[in-house]
Amino acid sequence: MTPNRKFIPNEPVRQTMRANHAWAIDFMMLDFAHRPLVMLVVDVGTRRPLSATVSLAIADDDVATLERLARRAGYPQEIWVDRAREYHFRPIQSWSPLHRITLIYGPSPQTKSVAERLLRHLGGFLRDKHYPTLMELGHDIERWRQFRAATTSTIRNVNW
Repeated sequence: MTPNRKFIPNEPVRQTMRANHAWAIDFMMLDFAHRPLVMLVVDVGTRRPLSATVSLAIADDDVATLERLARRAGYPQEIWVDRAREYHFRPIQSWSPLHRITLIYGPSPQTKSVAERLLRHLGGFLRDKHYPTLMELGHDIERWRQFRAATTSTIRNVNW
């Protein structure tokens, strides 16, 4: 493996991590027309959702989203991913070394628990709603993300 990619087997979650040190990325296919995909980026240290982007499963859009996010928040040192949607990570694999970001792969609770709980909450939020356009869906997801980001700072010490 190259120096900027590593696999972390099941191990205890790191208890203390500063904000913007690591991001966790996960995806969820939505049960709407055209099967849009949501890419959720979560700050591991704060557990705050940084981005929830809707796309039509175009992997290059994911890199553009990360670049915009990094320009706004700064580049993380690590990005945690699982292999569930590996084809989306190919562009990220090319992008991350340019910015000295280590990709951490693993099916461990450490990588999965950070974003999956928020994705389940988002799925519940969207259940039984109908959106005539992807733009309206995206706006509602952004409202959800802003609400979760605001409330996460108040419940930060809850054990996830």
